[in-house]
Amino acid sequence: MSEDIRLKKIFQSSCKLFINKGFSNTKMKDIAHDAGISVGSMYDLFQNKDSLLNFIFLATLDDKIIYSAHDYPIQSIATEDLVQRTKKSYKKISTNINQNLINNQSYTLSQLVDDFFTIFTKYGQYFLILEKNPEINPELVSLYKDYRNDLYNKLEIYLKHSIKDKNIRPTINSSYDSMLIIDLIFWWSTHKKYDSFENFKNNYSISTMKKTISDLLSIGYQKR
Repeated sequence: MSEDIRLKKIFQSSCKLFINKGFSNTKMKDIAHDAGISVGSMYDLFQNKDSLLNFIFLATLDDKIIYSAHDYPIQSIATEDLVQRTKKSYKKISTNINQNLINNQSYTLSQLVDDFFTIFTKYGQYFLILEKNPEINPELVSLYKDYRNDLYNKLEIYLKHSIKDKNIRPTINSSYDSMLIIDLIFWWSTHKKYDSFENFKNNYSISTMKKTISDLLSIGYQKR
């Protein structure tokens, strides 16, 4: 098994276990067993569980990291470095989505759903690990809360503008609508993959679900 395949398996197993069992309750041997590799190989690749967690975060921010050359065992990076890289990523995706939500009058609900699915599919495991394990890094948790609140606020502005421009029907509370839309997309793009209750949780199509949610929102918000 090549190193990049092993790293990919470890990435997937670590995300699943850190989200469902919790970081503190997950041992390196648990990840090794789930990934189908030896415990010795885990320690050949990673110095410890903290270095593995940092790798998960960095590989989420930049998926090319999994396929890059590494000095083994991979060691932890400074917390400030991880925080700065996370800030940079949040700023990039916030700038892109905010330009559409605030400045693009032709931005449709269907495009919105597609863009938010893309964001949560890429970064969702990072978000869920922080949600389930807030004690691992309070500064990263605070950054995530700020980013999430900014998404809610910008989407609320978009909805209010769309109502004013008569592109969608008036709603009871735009703030609630923005939370409902984001949380709905986050559930189907991320929670459904990692920690939903149903046994068939992975047997669904992301593209079909995007279309389903787009249709529901278009019908629900269409002018009457």
